[in-house]
Amino acid sequence: MTYADPTKKPCSDCPFRRASAPGWLGAGSPESFLDCIQRGEPLPCHQTIDYEDPDWLRKWSAQGGESDGRMCSGFLIFMANKMQAPRDKNFPRLPPDQAAVFSTSIEFVRHHREAAVRSWSDEEQADGALIHREIVKNAAERMGEPIVDFRDGRVTPAKRSRKPRRKGTRT
Repeated sequence: MTYADPTKKPCSDCPFRRASAPGWLGAGSPESFLDCIQRGEPLPCHQTIDYEDPDWLRKWSAQGGESDGRMCSGFLIFMANKMQAPRDKNFPRLPPDQAAVFSTSIEFVRHHREAAVRSWSDEEQADGALIHREIVKNAAERMGEPIVDFRDGRVTPAKRSRKPRRKGTRT
């Protein structure tokens, strides 16, 4: 399969950009994006797909031309930053850009999952996304930097550090 050439830079609201709006990924969780990458699926640029068209997925999968969508350049740069080569030799390739695009899965997940507002529902995610959630969560905890998950506007940290109280002081 051949793919339409991606734009050279991610669009202004690409979820892989460090400056993207935290928590805004559409219906997919950050881990669902990682699951797609792990499975070798091409990710479309959301600005080149008409999601209102009920046939958009078939058109995107057929890759008949630019009118059927372009691959997300943020996704391609993210893979390059992670030094992860696509399985499909026909995937377009873009050079790394660690200043503009996330470099690790933990950075990407933290940026979107730690947002006070999110566009997805964890209950509606596929099994692959749930598995990636555990993998990234465990990796961040092993690094000593657990991901703080916001739920209903409240912080629910995976670990809570308590400062020892001095004797004779009130809290």
